[in-house]
Amino acid sequence: MAFAWGLSVLGLCFGVYLGARGLLDPNWAARLVRLREDEQGGGFAEFRATYGAMFLGLHVAALLLVLYYLRGGAEVPGVAASGAVFAVAAGWAGAALGRVVSIWRDKGANTAFNRISVGVEIIAALAIGAPWAVWLLGG
Repeated sequence: MAFAWGLSVLGLCFGVYLGARGLLDPNWAARLVRLREDEQGGGFAEFRATYGAMFLGLHVAALLLVLYYLRGGAEVPGVAASGAVFAVAAGWAGAALGRVVSIWRDKGANTAFNRISVGVEIIAALAIGAPWAVWLLGG
């Protein structure tokens, strides 16, 4: 189980990195998601908010709960940490599902970028959700 929690911490740190980078460098976030600011202006605020601070806040909150629990926190923080990693892992899995549906249904979406992104999203979901996988498998 310790290995599973370690995987979860690594996956959450990956999300923290992506969020911090998106917050500090909206041009990088725009290139990563292959979008650009529109002519109305203010688009970089959206990149900083959505691909930066929201992503950062979500992963930091889950990471703090997990680290508190691993440091010897009581049962209640363990339940909170488990719930947090479940929710974040479900978000990553949902992103992969949405991309798979797009590859299946949308003309031109079956690209190397999207296939690689599905792989990254599944790996992140599995890593972050590893404690749940171990629990479900009876370990």
